[in-house]
Amino acid sequence: MVGFLSDGVVDLHRTMYSVILPIDVDEQRWKRAVTAISNLPHANEEVEVTVLNVFEKFKAVDEGADIKSDEFYDPDEYPESVQAAVEALEAHGIDVSTERRHGEPAEEIIEAANEGEIDAVVMAARKRSKVGKVLFGSVAQSVILDAEVPVMVA
Repeated sequence: MVGFLSDGVVDLHRTMYSVILPIDVDEQRWKRAVTAISNLPHANEEVEVTVLNVFEKFKAVDEGADIKSDEFYDPDEYPESVQAAVEALEAHGIDVSTERRHGEPAEEIIEAANEGEIDAVVMAARKRSKVGKVLFGSVAQSVILDAEVPVMVA
C-alpha cells in the first residue's frame, strides 16, 4: 500500500487511510456518506474513520437573558446519528472513532481535517436551491474550498 503525505511525498510504510466523516442529525446524509466510505476499495482493511460531530455555537436572547450554546454543550453527549453511523461503519468492518467539537461547523471540520495525518473528508451535502446556496452558503462548500485534504461529497 502506498500512501501520500499532505506535502505530496510518498509514504511507503503507511497502510491505513484516515478519513473524517462529519455528521449532524440528518439520517439521509450520514447514510450516503457511510455508503461512500464502505464502497472504497479495501475499506474494511485500509480505512479508519473519525466520525466528527460539531455542536453548533449559538447565542440567543430569551426574555432579556442571553443564552449561549456553551451552557448546553456536553463533549460526551453525541446525537443518536453518531452512534448509528458508527454501528453502520463497524458492520462493514471499518475501524471507527468519534470526536465532538463546539463551534462553527465548517470551521471545525476544516480544522479537524487540517490537523494530523488526515487523508480525506467524506461528507454528504444538503440539497439546496441555487439561490439558497448563494444566500446562505454551505458547510460542504466551505470545506471543499478550504480543507487542505481531498473532500469527497456523497
